[in-house]
Parts: sequence; structure tokens; C-alpha cells
Amino acid sequence: MPSPGTRKRILIVSQFYHPDITAAAFRIKETADLLAARGHSVHVIAGEPHKARAPGEGPLDDGRIRVTRVPLYKSEGKGTWNYIRHYLSFMAGAVAASWRHPSRFDVVWASSPPLFTGVAGLAVARLKKARFVLDIRDLWPESAVVAGQLSPQGFLFRAAKQVELGLYRAADRITCVARPMAEYIAAAAGVPMPVVVYNGIPAACVDLMEAPGPGADPAARPTAGGREILYVGNFGHVQNLELVLEAAKLLQDGGVAGVRFTLVGEGARRAALQEQARALGLTGVAFTGVLAKREALRRMRECDALVLLLKDDGTMDKTIPSKVFDYLAAGRPVLFGLRGEGREILARVPANLEFSPSSAASLADAVRRLLAAPPDLLATAARNREIVRREFLREGMVDRLETAFS
Repeated sequence: MPSPGTRKRILIVSQFYHPDITAAAFRIKETADLLAARGHSVHVIAGEPHKARAPGEGPLDDGRIRVTRVPLYKSEGKGTWNYIRHYLSFMAGAVAASWRHPSRFDVVWASSPPLFTGVAGLAVARLKKARFVLDIRDLWPESAVVAGQLSPQGFLFRAAKQVELGLYRAADRITCVARPMAEYIAAAAGVPMPVVVYNGIPAACVDLMEAPGPGADPAARPTAGGREILYVGNFGHVQNLELVLEAAKLLQDGGVAGVRFTLVGEGARRAALQEQARALGLTGVAFTGVLAKREALRRMRECDALVLLLKDDGTMDKTIPSKVFDYLAAGRPVLFGLRGEGREILARVPANLEFSPSSAASLADAVRRLLAAPPDLLATAARNREIVRREFLREGMVDRLETAFS
């Protein structure tokens, strides 16, 4: 715990926060809790809950953290301007909400995307006479192009690029989630190398995954009922889950029996994916709703393998999906179609099987390799958990964050 002289007054600005079921909400909530447990005074300005919530979620309890929630414009329709109005509503609301918090802070940590959160964080930092630390989880506006929210030829994209570079240069410090992202930011904006604060996973979650139970031994799973390959996460444009359905069709048409793909989560592409599965006549694919994190972790540790992919795009190469760390903690084989640092991490363990993120045939072949793998190879998946304990615990990431705040 920091000494009294090093305890800081920290204001976090994030559009996503508990109880939203998103990687950003988990990152910010778990980090805020750890900072508060270390004796820092932590305040949060966040959007009102607007992403999927787990069933049975009880009333909000923010504990020792003071949270102000900002009403948001609901972007229920598609189209660039709907997204922009949604993001702008948080930007304006966050600045206004800052008046309900103390007049001085040591640090304002603003987490982007959307990039408008960074603009709000900069304005609030100036009002509060605080250091401005900008957190980058995805490169925006490029990630908005991949998600189909912006055109790379449009005025909004060009304007957003200027705002992006301006924020990098205005920040007293930058944190980000991957080494290639840090290198890109430093080179593009001519700023010092950002501090890499990986998404990671709390030690308590790894303990939960490691506890003895029916799924403890990845090599001892019964196969009579078939092998379950699990995806847990967002059903968005960049996740490219259409490829999973195409691979399932190839396996089904090829007579490969005993494989079930279970897709857990919610997102903009869910309805389209379900319709695609029906159109393909898939019998080995199931969709479930959103699960609370504890239940999702249990499902991960009890499946036969996990699947993870992103669109094969240069922008996505610079980030690491937060699911990488949850999947590692599960100690299961991971079928992965990634580039960049995420690929480097998963490729360390022989039980993790790579496929091309742009080829359904390559994913189908990875499934066949999984089915044919000897038990001793599958048993090496336990090394995934060793990697996350050694290098990617959330507690260690908070150590790095405190250096960025100093």
C-alpha cells in the first residue's frame, strides 16, 4: 500500500463501467477497486449502464468509490451520426458531472475509445488542475473504421485523426494495452513511449479458475458427449464471428461429428449471426445470453477449448483482445486467429493452435488438429495459466499504472 505521502486523489473518466458487461468496464472497475484498496482516493465519472447486463444483477454498490453516472443519447439506430451523438452526449455530460466532484485531483485518467472520452478527460484535468493521463485501449478512429462506424475517406475520420494526435501530445502520460500500440503512438505523435498496462486479470479470478473441480484436468475431459469449443465476448464487427460459423459448416459437411461451438455474449452482430447459423443449417452451434463474469469464467474452465479471432486488419494487429488473458487463466487449449503481440503470447504454448484469421478452412483444420491431439499435448494448456500468473495479473498492471500517475 502506498505511504500517506504517495496516496493520490484520482479521477477516472470512462464511458464504460460496472455493471456493463464489456472488457472496458471490467478493466476500469477492477483497476479502480485495486487503487482504492491501496489507499488512493478514487472517483469515477462513467456513462449510465448501457451495455449488456448479466441476468440477476443486483442493485449497484460502488463501495468506497464515488461514481457519477452520465445520461447518454441512445444510439439505437445505425449510422455514423447516431454513434457520434452517443459519444458526444458522454463527453459533454462528463465535463458537467465533474463539478459534482472535488475541485482538485492529482490525476485524471481518461480511457478511450471513444476518443471523445479523452477530450472530456483533458477538459476535466485542466479544470481540476491535475495531471492528464490518457488511456488507449484501441486506436481510434481506425478501430471505428474496422467496426463500420466511420469511412476512412470522410471528413469525420480526418478530423478525428487530428484530435487523436492532439490528445497524445496534450497528455502528461499515456497508458495503452499492447507493446505495438505503444510503439505506434510514440512514432505517430512524437511523444515518449507510453506505459503498457495490459488488460490482465485479477489474481482472484485466476484462483477461481485453478480451484479443483470437474474441469480441472484438460486432458481428462470425457469425449462421448462431444467436444465443446467456447467463445465468450462481444458479438461485434471486429470479432469476425462469421468465420466460426463458416468453419462449423465445413466441419458439418465434412462429416466431422462431436464438435459443438457455443457462443456466449451479446453485441451488434448477434441477430445477423443467428440468422446466418439458421441459413447454413448448423446443428452444432449454440448461442447463449450474457453471463456474469464468475459464471463465464466457470464455463471457460469446463469447456474443451476456446476460440478467439479478430478481423485480419493492420489496426487490430496493434492491440491484444482482453479475452486473451481470461482464456489463458482458464488453462484450456486456445484456437486463435490473431496477429501481433496477442499471437506471440498464445503461440508460446503448444496446446494453443493457430489458424489464419481470414480463412474458415484454416479454422476448421485447427479443430481437426484439436480432435486428433494426444492427451499429453492438451495437458500443456495448463502452462497458459502459469503465463498469466507470472506476467499478466491485474495487480501487477496497477503497479505499472501507479508509476504512470507519479
